[in-house]
Amino acid sequence: MKSSSYSTTPPQRSLKRASGIKRCPMVVVSWLAALAIFSLIVLVSRTPSAAEHTRADKIVKVKNQSIQSSRDGHVIVECKLDTPHDTSAPSHGILHITVHRSMSPLASDAFLNMIKSEHFNGCYLFRVVKRFIVQWGIEAPHSDGQQAKVKFDKVGIDPPVTGQSLLNVRGSLNFAGGNSGTGQVYVNINNNPHLDKEPGSLPFAMLDDKSMDIISSVFDGYSAGMGQVKAVKQGADEVKKLFPKMSRIEKCWIV
Repeated sequence: MKSSSYSTTPPQRSLKRASGIKRCPMVVVSWLAALAIFSLIVLVSRTPSAAEHTRADKIVKVKNQSIQSSRDGHVIVECKLDTPHDTSAPSHGILHITVHRSMSPLASDAFLNMIKSEHFNGCYLFRVVKRFIVQWGIEAPHSDGQQAKVKFDKVGIDPPVTGQSLLNVRGSLNFAGGNSGTGQVYVNINNNPHLDKEPGSLPFAMLDDKSMDIISSVFDGYSAGMGQVKAVKQGADEVKKLFPKMSRIEKCWIV
């Protein structure tokens, strides 16, 4: 919706033509002043919706809610990472994630659905493999003690576009197993070109350098098979007891 504006100043050309007029009728001046004040009140009192903050931007629909994306189809997501059971750990900060929806619309929308449903809030980084990947997405039990039972649709595979699709390079984010059904994602710590040949989706988002510095500081001393998944499913107390240096995604949101 385009806003209307009213000017109380006539065009310059009209000023020249009217130079011989000594004064304007008071009624005309009063009418123009009242009209300008009314227009200003309307504009100030109107609260723009999220979609109108940048009117040239495109809007993507996720779960019937509008999400603002940039001109090139990117959506920005931020996640707060912390290490709640070890206050001395350096692993904390805000992860800045650029979701490349124009390249991978199916995987991107699936990820954004998870963000909107708060799926990743409170998820531990249960798999940290040195010089390889960091993985999260298993929900811990809810605060009322109930075990989380989350299932997501397995979306189709976005067709790769030569020279444009994201690959499994440092900082890229993808679904574990190449599909969204697990609700789990991983970020590549290093370039992992062999993952590009595995079946499933290619990465759909990228973390910036500052975010990767935070990811790189995550404790990687817990070897695979030590019971991380079981501990996460049992809850925070079990994680604190067995894996106190395990980091966690506290909250994610769409910017």
